[in-house]
Amino acid sequence: MKRLIIKILAFSFFVVGLVSCYPTRYVPADSYLYTGNSYKIKRGRIPENNIPAYFIQKTNSKLLVIRPRLWLYNVGKRFKDSSFVNKFLTKTLGEAPILYDSSLVEPTLKNIQQHLKNLGYYNAKVAAYVIKRPYYKIARVKYEIYPGKPYRIENINFDIPNRSIRTFVLADWGTRIIDSSMIFSVIKLQKERDRISKQLRNEGFYYFSKAQISFTADTNLNTYGVDLTLNIKEQSIKTNAQSDSIQKLEDMQYKFRRVYIFPEVSELKNAKRVDTSVYSYDYDHRGIVNYYFIHSKPLEVNPKTILQALFIKPDRYFKQNDITHTYQALNSLNMYSYINISIHDERKIIDHSGQLDCIIRLSKMTKYSLSSNSELKNTGGELGVEQSFGFVSRNTFKNGEVFRTNIRAALEVQSITNTGSTPNTILRLFNTFEAGINSSLEIPRFLAPVRRNFFSRYFNPKTMINFGYNYQDRPDYTRLILNGTFGYKWHSNASTSHIFNPVELSSVKIFPTKEFQSTIDNYQDPRIKYSYQDHLVLGMSYSYLYNKKRIRNTETSHFFFGKIELGGLPYNYFSHILGDKKDSLGQYRIGGVPYTQFARIDMDYRYYLPSLNGHLTNVFRLNIGVGIPMGGSVAIPFEKSFYIGGANSLRGWTIGTLGPGSYYSGSRTFEMTGDMRLEANYELRFPISEPLMGAVFADVGNIFLLHSSDVMPGGAFHFYNFYQKLAADIGYGLRYDMSFLVIRLDIAHPIYQPYRPFGDRWTMLSLGNNPHLLYTINFAIGYPF
Repeated sequence: MKRLIIKILAFSFFVVGLVSCYPTRYVPADSYLYTGNSYKIKRGRIPENNIPAYFIQKTNSKLLVIRPRLWLYNVGKRFKDSSFVNKFLTKTLGEAPILYDSSLVEPTLKNIQQHLKNLGYYNAKVAAYVIKRPYYKIARVKYEIYPGKPYRIENINFDIPNRSIRTFVLADWGTRIIDSSMIFSVIKLQKERDRISKQLRNEGFYYFSKAQISFTADTNLNTYGVDLTLNIKEQSIKTNAQSDSIQKLEDMQYKFRRVYIFPEVSELKNAKRVDTSVYSYDYDHRGIVNYYFIHSKPLEVNPKTILQALFIKPDRYFKQNDITHTYQALNSLNMYSYINISIHDERKIIDHSGQLDCIIRLSKMTKYSLSSNSELKNTGGELGVEQSFGFVSRNTFKNGEVFRTNIRAALEVQSITNTGSTPNTILRLFNTFEAGINSSLEIPRFLAPVRRNFFSRYFNPKTMINFGYNYQDRPDYTRLILNGTFGYKWHSNASTSHIFNPVELSSVKIFPTKEFQSTIDNYQDPRIKYSYQDHLVLGMSYSYLYNKKRIRNTETSHFFFGKIELGGLPYNYFSHILGDKKDSLGQYRIGGVPYTQFARIDMDYRYYLPSLNGHLTNVFRLNIGVGIPMGGSVAIPFEKSFYIGGANSLRGWTIGTLGPGSYYSGSRTFEMTGDMRLEANYELRFPISEPLMGAVFADVGNIFLLHSSDVMPGGAFHFYNFYQKLAADIGYGLRYDMSFLVIRLDIAHPIYQPYRPFGDRWTMLSLGNNPHLLYTINFAIGYPF
């Protein structure tokens, strides 16, 4: 073991040394390879600073201690300039050495000083020190920052002549960003301008602009205090583009007078007759309002479907958020290829309010569409081919429904076999054949015995109905799976969505071969026998999804998915009330088929942490799941069990070959599943050359049983020793990003194998008399997480 570690370390140092040797080989004489910027804050701290963003001169891309693109460039320069290898390595994959530029030091210093002033540190001093190492021909710059004492806000005053605007600003002052005793930060003042402008635009002030807001600061040099005045001037516009005359506009609230809807603008181009239909609607029980539909043909979409997606209401004040929500809701109907909302000022004042007309122009997508998709698939490292055909029908029942059907067939090389039976699939090259049909109906509202406007439209509610049938032909058995769900989906905000399925149905019918049935009968573990029997899954589930996407590459991002499933509820209570009897295993049956009872919780959290320059991304993932059999069920259903390994999990193991715990079967008779999963992943992603990306990663985790098993010793989870049963791997890979598709290749090495004897678990070698270096190649589509 020690010898192996020494060899691995020696090899690692050799690789690092190889790629690090002579990085300045092609740096011209009297020049220096620029190795980077650094800074240190002396005598104090500066909260919320982003100093690295103001460094002007960049460096060659770096991975840990090496610069792979520079190394590729140096390798390419060894070949003839006109050769393909030279051009490919130096221009496509490689990167020329970036030389130290003394002319960029002073501008960088001024950038940092201005940034510090914007943060309130007006007395900050910045010094730059150039550190050169002539022998190595490298140079770097270090910036030392002396922040000094920052200015702080002492008092906030208001200069707002317009009484209405002043009233709204003061009423909403509790949500302010700036306050007394805070550091006088220009960045905070800019955010405060955005907040006030957004608030007033949502209170009916249609013409209000952020440019009307300014701040006046009166500083006290002795106390480092600032008396701040918030100014909101009147809006003014040029009366004529050719002249300099200015007209002042009185800031007032505006209401929508009428809303005109063009449900299909293309029909009006050559129309001989145009009709106007008036539809009344009561959104929030505050009175019926009228909408005007302009059309030349009978309406194909139920007007209520369109009105349900509108947040713009006649006789209500203008709100910028309502425009945004309307765009989002109309787009989510998946029916329109063109959506345009324009606003026209009627130049009328009624009851001290301006009057606006809203015009909504729409153009529908084609009602029917077909698609075909062929792909080389990868399911946890098992390769195969798949062909699918899709059909979409929009506005199926004239209420905005979207009906989808997908037919698919796949051939796969499945390594989990046991009996040696001859494959009876279509092609003997593959030993697994799968085919299925899945259909779904999406209804743009909650299908419930209540009024259409009972639920808040801000939730963008949808009813989802799904039905599927799947046929699987494997060497050991044929399995038929029938499933269906009925549920609801909604969004509580831009980042959070919910799915509640009160009805979930899954029926599994299995036809094992004689050899496989004999293997099951002779197997001692009741969980295995239970997994390969006919059964029903009747239950419900709730899913929560939070996805805060990054706007800029330097921003962090969070992703969380949680799901709770209850199987057998409330159907077991119905069976009990109806007096149904349990079988010998304590299971209730429907139509002679037992249905399972279980509770299952699954959680997946991901954290994306980019580097300061946005070139590198650290990705962390934590995946936890627990399934508890209930009632007379011996185990949770096979399709609800947890497995680990494969291209998106512990990449050092093929899917279904690891666990549970430290148990090792020595054969691949069954896919290994468990009642519990613990998994943590880390991946460092870095650019190599657009669009080629690289990654290094590490995975830790395993599946476990909730109770000890004599058949699978070491498979149970115990708090005192579960960490000893966690498997671990390390690896590296490439990602080719084509914007619409990411092709991924990963190579992973197991480094901790919990099923080996103690003292021999830290190894990259396989079990057996002739140990060899273990590795697993994963080819996949998309990122692992």
